[in-house]
Amino acid sequence: MKVVICGAGIAGLALANRMAALDWEVVVLEHAPGPRAQGYMIDFFGPGYDAAEAMGMVPAIEAVAYRVDEASLLDEHGRRRAGIRVDQFAAAIGDRLLSVTRPDLERVLRDHLPADRVDLRFGTSPVHIEDDGERVRVTLDDGSVLDADLLVGADGIHSSVRRMVFGPEERFLRYLGFHTAAYRFSDPAVHAMVRGRFCLTDTVGRQMGFYGLRGGEVAAFAVHRTPDPALPADARAAVRREYGSLGWVVPDALDQCPPPSEVYYDQVAQVDMPAWSRGRVALVGDACFAVSLLAGQGASLGIAGAYVLADQLTRAGSIRAGLERYERIWRPVVAEKQKVARDGARWFLPASPAQLRLRHVVLRFSRLPVVDRVVAGALAGKSTGLVKQLAAQQRPPRLNGLARALFRAPARLYDRNLGWVLGRRFLCLTHTGRKSGRRYRTVLEVVGAGSGEVVVVAGLGRSADWYRNIRSAPAVEIAVGRQRFTPAHRVLGETEAAEVIAAYEHRNRWVRPVVHRLLSKLVGWSYDGTEPARRRLVGQLPLVAFRPAPGSPRG
Repeated sequence: MKVVICGAGIAGLALANRMAALDWEVVVLEHAPGPRAQGYMIDFFGPGYDAAEAMGMVPAIEAVAYRVDEASLLDEHGRRRAGIRVDQFAAAIGDRLLSVTRPDLERVLRDHLPADRVDLRFGTSPVHIEDDGERVRVTLDDGSVLDADLLVGADGIHSSVRRMVFGPEERFLRYLGFHTAAYRFSDPAVHAMVRGRFCLTDTVGRQMGFYGLRGGEVAAFAVHRTPDPALPADARAAVRREYGSLGWVVPDALDQCPPPSEVYYDQVAQVDMPAWSRGRVALVGDACFAVSLLAGQGASLGIAGAYVLADQLTRAGSIRAGLERYERIWRPVVAEKQKVARDGARWFLPASPAQLRLRHVVLRFSRLPVVDRVVAGALAGKSTGLVKQLAAQQRPPRLNGLARALFRAPARLYDRNLGWVLGRRFLCLTHTGRKSGRRYRTVLEVVGAGSGEVVVVAGLGRSADWYRNIRSAPAVEIAVGRQRFTPAHRVLGETEAAEVIAAYEHRNRWVRPVVHRLLSKLVGWSYDGTEPARRRLVGQLPLVAFRPAPGSPRG
């Protein structure tokens, strides 16, 4: 199966990682000429943290995270008026929070892409999309054409995929009444003042924030109220005009604002769509459910949404069913976050001196026990354990001592060159550990044979160690009956795999209820042997065919 993903931002890269891990061929298209340096600091927590943990990326994110002690509100002279301790907020959400810049988070996701399964292309964009129901054809701006089973638009709030397939963005964008900007500059004095803190001007209607980056740079963040959603022609001029009246270090920061091409500038908006997919085209992240920076969880929801999308495509019996399930279970989560953002707009940026004073009172009371958890809960919104549940379902079941001994018993026969007593109903696969480099043996049932090939099922799915190992390095040896050979392998497509399972069930029709119960236990749902169930089964449990490699000596 092949997927084309438009957008190499957080959601697109997360989806590419997950789809590649699930054995999809992945092409990622990004219109920018290279990775972006612009972007602001985010508090990374919630379902995105759960998804990153499930994909094994949390240690890498921790390595690029910043220690931020407090978010401080400062007056025009730099005096602290109020603040909230970051560790106080983190404790209220289980200490699963990391402060990281968007460019650093993108770099972690990009560095985890498997080069042999993901084709990442910068400086290219789709110009035409054609979906015939069986495949989707994407024409690029360089004239080349890509055919795929699925196209996913992960290209942000101003998505070109959404525009070409679903209609103009005016139909889906909900402007929230703010513009925002972000840029970086070098100033040792300002860096020393803001290091270890996220410093915000305590102002009405407009606000700038600053924090110190590694290497001595300062990151600036700005947001202001305006009824006009139209973006200015010159981002730098707009930033200097809108924030020129603020005090403290703001004048120095505005003097050092870089050229417009190095300033991130956009409207603050949400995306609200009646449907996230059409045919073989789907959307993920800000392209279909932008919550806005007011919610503070856009990156987290982008990663988690990508994880859920990949998971549901794997579990379902078809792409259409997978897309329907993805939207059905994920839409309520993002709808709640969008409501939190809309309701909290006045809290995020006070519109009057009275609202400013009210914010001071709330933050002072937030230091008290119990109140701190209420404030943190209001900022974070409702928690969801959905991603954790999905990740747990992907883990292979644990075997007890007796089951483990019985499971390993056939391998003992092959260790003693007695595997032939099992006939050709089983094979012994020798494979190399992708991390340890050690050799392992796994005995697998042969579910199909013909044309010089033997076919087996990854009964524990794509998380099976032997399956992951042969995807990283060729298998060392196959022993089946009295024959031994160095193998080549291929993963069967959906149609061929379903046919092999159907033939296997027919050969074992006298014990078919037992086979169905066993398969149901492996996949975690009731398998009934129907064609749709069979296709869903092989989407979750890949089938692999082994054959002697060219020139392989046969024993």
